[in-house]
Amino acid sequence: MRLRSTILVLATMLSLPVLADSAVKQNNSASAADQKTPAERRTEIDRTASDTLAQVYKKYPKAKSQIAKAPAYAVFRTGGFQAMFVGAGGGDGVAVASGKRTYMNMLQGKLGLGLGAKETREVWVFTSTDAYNKFVSSGWSASGEVGAAAKLGKTGGQIAGAKHLAENVYVYQFTENGLSAEATVNGAKYMKSDELN
Repeated sequence: MRLRSTILVLATMLSLPVLADSAVKQNNSASAADQKTPAERRTEIDRTASDTLAQVYKKYPKAKSQIAKAPAYAVFRTGGFQAMFVGAGGGDGVAVASGKRTYMNMLQGKLGLGLGAKETREVWVFTSTDAYNKFVSSGWSASGEVGAAAKLGKTGGQIAGAKHLAENVYVYQFTENGLSAEATVNGAKYMKSDELN
């Protein structure tokens, strides 16, 4: 038991410099984002969304027509850091339905063993207008929705290469190593951005 406590204390002490460094980097990134006008931030989000969709279409050519036929989709860029047992992250993105763009924010916290910082990109595909409206107007807490989908035993296959996340909701997730086989959005909260809309 003492060994376990000692390891936990050492792990925590070793993770503090990484957390501090990551916090400084995030603060610098946030400061840079704060200096951009809302119009500049929207342009940057739209450019990232186009690049991310192009990656999906390259990997899954059928996805292009499937996403075009879907009532709506959303694209997010997220960044975060993990130091030993605690991680945090955030990001922004755009949700699109019938040509109308809604800009959104994302916050994420997680527990688990890990170390490092990474950027991920996500493409959400909504196969019903109700699912999209709920996502945009009420916000979305990933842990509850994913748990509900798992209990129902739902499987994917409707959108080429996408992970079935909840009823009428599919997602692609890219990490620095490319498209992730398993989308992990647990602990994430998505909400409309008052500043950018």
